[in-house]
Amino acid sequence: GNMSLVLFLSGLVLLFGDVNGHGNMVWPPTWFDKQGHIGMKKGEACNGGVVLEDGRVAPSCMWFNNYTFIEGPETLEDSMKTYLNRPYGVDPFAKHPWRSPGAAHIFSPCGVAGGNPWGCPINDLRHGPCPGGGYSYGPYAEYYKFPGVLTTTWKRGSVVEAAWSIMANHGGGYSYRLCKLPPSGNKKSLTEQCFQKIPLKFASENQWIQYGNDKSTRITFKANYTTVGTTPKGSQWAKNPIPACNTVEGGWEYPDSRCRTGVQFPPPAPGLQGYGDNSFDPGNTSFKFNIGDYLQVPKDIAPGKYALSWRWDCEQTSQVWATCADIKIV
Repeated sequence: GNMSLVLFLSGLVLLFGDVNGHGNMVWPPTWFDKQGHIGMKKGEACNGGVVLEDGRVAPSCMWFNNYTFIEGPETLEDSMKTYLNRPYGVDPFAKHPWRSPGAAHIFSPCGVAGGNPWGCPINDLRHGPCPGGGYSYGPYAEYYKFPGVLTTTWKRGSVVEAAWSIMANHGGGYSYRLCKLPPSGNKKSLTEQCFQKIPLKFASENQWIQYGNDKSTRITFKANYTTVGTTPKGSQWAKNPIPACNTVEGGWEYPDSRCRTGVQFPPPAPGLQGYGDNSFDPGNTSFKFNIGDYLQVPKDIAPGKYALSWRWDCEQTSQVWATCADIKIV
């Protein structure tokens, strides 16, 4: 019936990925960014990460949760949707994570190298590449010892900046959350449940994009934030402000970001549209900017060591991308 068509179309969408990674937090400096060498550098968001013991590469934009769906009903407001196509009258994105922000099950709030920790499909014993990019049996980020991790200090009650970068534009939206580390600093205690206890609020009605570290390139525009239908209840999520092209593939099928048939919704500024990655030059995104927000550090939060998790719930694909950073709150 209809559900099998939805899953078939959803499977088709998975093929529009590639193995080069689709998005990650870049600021504050993340676990993947040794000594903070990359940060907001223009076009370098993917260039952190590690080589795993088995020789596989795990760049910073390749840590995620693949093939995850919402189990309950859609709870997202229509105005927050980013993929509006209905081929054959069917919604191929109906069960994808963004349709109920924060509700889709994830393996790791900090990402899994290759996105498929238990095989693709789950319980398949082959250690290989997976549909839609990624690979199987990679480590959870919170169980991996990253070298040279920097800690960023935030003051209680202050407003701070965070930013992320898109390789392939799967639409959707994202949230930033904190989880307090135990005195031992053991990161294995970082669970999705813990991060859901301290979802951060956005401190401004504006978002921005910026090319590299040069603040003169910053373009500020009104954000679309929501607390409706989110998990945990009342948590605030941001709509990915960059519209993909108005096809199911999002523009992956075009050689550039011109979007010949139009866009999914109006871009926040001229030229901020398209897919980023494309089938003519896979792995080389045309998006050389980072997307930034102002975050409110809670006034009443206990000082100490925390991890920050950025969680991007996709709408085009059945994926949740995640990155973590070390934060000290004073």
